[in-house]
Amino acid sequence: MKKGIAIFISIIILGGCSSGEMNNGDSATPDNELSRDAISNDVPQQLKEIDNGKMDNAILYWSKSYLDLLDSSFFENRSRESFYLKSHRVYRPGEQIEIDADSLPRDGRYEVNLFKFNSTDKLFETIIEETVNRNDPDFSVQIPEGENVTYYLEQIALNTKNKVLKQEFQRLFVPYNEVNAKIDIDKTLYSSGDTMKVTLTNLGTVELGTGYGAHFEKWDGERWNPYDFEQIVYLIAIRLRTGKSFSQDVVLKGFETGTYRVIEKIPGDHKISVAFKVE
Repeated sequence: MKKGIAIFISIIILGGCSSGEMNNGDSATPDNELSRDAISNDVPQQLKEIDNGKMDNAILYWSKSYLDLLDSSFFENRSRESFYLKSHRVYRPGEQIEIDADSLPRDGRYEVNLFKFNSTDKLFETIIEETVNRNDPDFSVQIPEGENVTYYLEQIALNTKNKVLKQEFQRLFVPYNEVNAKIDIDKTLYSSGDTMKVTLTNLGTVELGTGYGAHFEKWDGERWNPYDFEQIVYLIAIRLRTGKSFSQDVVLKGFETGTYRVIEKIPGDHKISVAFKVE
């Protein structure tokens, strides 16, 4: 476990920094050190094998080139300057998006269209067309079943004379719900006071949340027990997208001789870990 001084900084890191870095590479655990002594560890270092079928075709909802492709298709017959981007979000099938008509004039209405992107033909197909009046009760659009899909939701506000009051669109992304990750350390044999480099790599499509500070457990010969030690923890919200890694240095101050493991929790109540020894 981790304890100590907590300094809160709420940001999303998209690049590297001096005391922690994100990259596309892996930190290899030396095979020659692993073979010296077998370490009992029932929590995997990598959650599962990489699903290449999904990963090779996953929608890249953060990629500028992918967003440019989507926008060029959507605005082929629309004026880009006339539309306001209301949101850019990740959803799960079955979630609902409320259409708030209360902001319209009394005689106003929304023309609501949900479009699904056809990645083969590189065009949007209409799947929902609805009219939402100002006096309608709460109206919602439900995300259809299916994963690895991109939708655009168009809302055009009009009055009774069909004058356009405003035009909005939302980008809706439903990626694969593929959780996978791997944790690495720079070696498996340390001395007390050494600096360990810990690297977390996202091997799935679900963004991972992590941060500075590490959780440790110690082996007592029969079971793993939480291990507390003091560390200064900067509470920086770090989001790891597909293929990205985050590395940090952890000083093993006060670690006694023994067998330990560093634990990382990932979505879905999963854990990954890597074991090491201190001599």
